Amino acid sequence: MVSTQSKLRLIVGAGVVALLLVGSVTLAATRRAFAGGMDDPALRLAQALVIILMILAVVLAWLAYASLHDDITRRAAVEAALRASEAKFSGILEIAADAIISVDDRQRIVHFNSGAERIFGWSASEALGRELAFLLPERHRKGHGQFVHGFGMAAERSRQMGERRAISGLRRDGSEFPAEASISKLVLASGERIYTVLLRDVTDRHRREEAQQRLTHAVAVLGETLEVAGTERTIVQLPVGWLADGAVLDVQAGGGSLRRVVSTPSDPALAALLAQMAEQRIDMDSPSRVVDVFRRAQVEHVPNVDDEWLEAHTDSAEEFARAKAMQVRAVLLLPLVAREHVLGVLSIFRTSAGRAFSDAEITSAKELALRAAFALDNARLYETAQQATIARDHALGVVSHDLRNPISAIGMCARALLAATPADDTERRALVTTIADSTDLTQRMIRDLLDVASIELGRLNIERRALALPPVLAQAMELFRRDAAERGVALALDEPSPLPEVIGDEQRVVQVLANLLGNALRFTDRGGSVRVGARRVGGHVEVAVHDNGAGIPPSELPRIFERYWTVRRNAPKGGTGLGLAIARGIVEAHGGTLWAESIVGKGSSFRFTLPLA
Repeated sequence: MVSTQSKLRLIVGAGVVALLLVGSVTLAATRRAFAGGMDDPALRLAQALVIILMILAVVLAWLAYASLHDDITRRAAVEAALRASEAKFSGILEIAADAIISVDDRQRIVHFNSGAERIFGWSASEALGRELAFLLPERHRKGHGQFVHGFGMAAERSRQMGERRAISGLRRDGSEFPAEASISKLVLASGERIYTVLLRDVTDRHRREEAQQRLTHAVAVLGETLEVAGTERTIVQLPVGWLADGAVLDVQAGGGSLRRVVSTPSDPALAALLAQMAEQRIDMDSPSRVVDVFRRAQVEHVPNVDDEWLEAHTDSAEEFARAKAMQVRAVLLLPLVAREHVLGVLSIFRTSAGRAFSDAEITSAKELALRAAFALDNARLYETAQQATIARDHALGVVSHDLRNPISAIGMCARALLAATPADDTERRALVTTIADSTDLTQRMIRDLLDVASIELGRLNIERRALALPPVLAQAMELFRRDAAERGVALALDEPSPLPEVIGDEQRVVQVLANLLGNALRFTDRGGSVRVGARRVGGHVEVAVHDNGAGIPPSELPRIFERYWTVRRNAPKGGTGLGLAIARGIVEAHGGTLWAESIVGKGSSFRFTLPLA
């Protein structure tokens, strides 16, 4: 093929030759015209002009050639760049996962990329020339046409589609899918508009969002009860209607067998068959796949359940007939694993042919099984805790009833012996005094244990009534006068300002003060002091017990109200570690607050509040 530049050279060359021929002919004609006068000056002038004109024509022809050559070269470069840009743009459109569709003013498709082919199921050759509306559900077609027309008349160049409502696409097989789309327009010099739609299939995202919402709902439902049986019923019902048509939960029942809990599907026939399954227990030597999943703790997916599979995993002809009557087509067996223990196996199944579980559905089912396992584990732990609490209460009842009587008898005998022992028999009196003190300590420990149990169960007996606080403070102080004197600790009651009455139980408030005073005396050295005071603060009265004893390290201050806690480095013997825990429980039962402030080496202050009457 002859290139454009070669054609240009031929044209310019032919023009120059033609000019030379014309010039030659003109010169010949001039010589003949002046044949009689070869030396005529006019002839020489004419010949010179012709030669000049020929040279000028050649120069102009060359300049024209050069100019045309440059124009053609630039045009070729522009065309090459345009072709490269179009190729690049076409490549981008073709590799895009989203659908990119261009339509003209009549909304007829002029471009349909491979992403659109994959999403809609139509080939580009089938889609080109057709109206865009055939890719939309019938209910959206009229509104879509009005939307595109309104956008074409507007000043904006791009717009997000579906701003007011969700949009959907229509696949070749007639199925709909959720989509996100945006549209842009290009106005040509002719005034014609080209619209380009970028559409994304968001089916997978919607499924993930729905699965997350379902799982969140599952957590909420599973948290509604801590009863084991109720949790099991909830677990087996959760996947029905979402992931499966029915479900069965197998849990350990003792004796090496599995107990079954079944769902309640909407199909009465299927519900009746499942009810029959609920009466069956599986032995750990059974051929059922549930046993294998229970032992291996691995998920198993059976996408195609046929008669051969059912026969291989059933014990009897009756069980095989019942399983076949359920028309199970796909099953997913999920171990419920918590704290590295298999608590049970959740089997979910579908009864429609061709509906095997997808990878996304299996992932959602695993997440559900994980949440179900922890819920079942929590319910079992709660049941164990309840049983332990019942056992403890029984033991405390035995202690309070059966031990108090003999301990009281020992105390009474010790006091009788002490009264009958001569005053000069110091050794025997010390032994009897130790027996009496030990019985008092044992009785106090029993009371503390009973109080702790009552506080934990929320059954602490509080008789609320209007109470004058100064007599209560004096009563508590009087209980420790002798003990403080023996320890060499000054015990003082700050002169209280006029105090309003509070709401409380007198004996329980005295018990709180006794625990705080006893604790303060134990940690205050000889020569120290313990002071008690009270004042009104807002809508309550604040009572404080101050000492200048050893103090409490800041690292241990947050733990002092825990049961059985003691500052072991300097704790004197004789404490149970329950006094402060009981005091806080009593104060909180009154609606007040108990807290501590301490500086090591300077002492501690324990403060609590009681509401005003």
